[in-house]
Amino acid sequence: MPNARVAVIDDDRMVREMLELGLSREGYEVRTATDGLAALDLVKIFDPELIVLDIMMPKIDGVTLLPRLREITQAPILMLTAKGGTEDKVRSLSSGADDYLVKPFVFEELIARLQAKLRRPQLIEENVLRWHDISINPATREAWRGKEPLELTQREFDLLEVFMREPRRVFSKDHLLEIVWGHDFEGGPNIVETYISYLRAKIDRPGEPGSFIRTVRGVGYGLSQ
Repeated sequence: MPNARVAVIDDDRMVREMLELGLSREGYEVRTATDGLAALDLVKIFDPELIVLDIMMPKIDGVTLLPRLREITQAPILMLTAKGGTEDKVRSLSSGADDYLVKPFVFEELIARLQAKLRRPQLIEENVLRWHDISINPATREAWRGKEPLELTQREFDLLEVFMREPRRVFSKDHLLEIVWGHDFEGGPNIVETYISYLRAKIDRPGEPGSFIRTVRGVGYGLSQ
């Protein structure tokens, strides 16, 4: 995908320069780093859409670096290694990598894999619901405020999804209870208030003038307009 930002992290100068030249010719915007510490700074500043990461590097090896990268980016990560063993592959994928390519590799295969990784978020993006700076993906059950992930329980997500699907609507407590908890729920409608409070605690930020979920007195709840 032309103009996509790619970070290449590899201590091998020949590999690094080959990838930078080849990816640039394909229309990618490329930045490089030679070790794990430099990679962390690069990713924070460059905000890549894809990362190509070598396993064997000085200071911090690629597998050790993966969890630290996942703290600051959700960009797909393609691992490179001179080792073809199953153990390295399992360690990489279980630590947060999205794909794995053994050196030496054919450049066209790397391009094909990167393009596949770029297409996947586009498909997911079609399912995302947004209102102001809140977005949720019902298919993956992920939620964000801006770029910050929201850690929601199943019930909290279900409740937020109801609001996000009809963001201009105000729902009564009884209606929310029926939609989210179902006809057979034996508790009272006050459970809705409890979970509204849970959501507000996770979504709202200190100092903001109002809540993302507003109370409409005598009617119910809706999203801020």
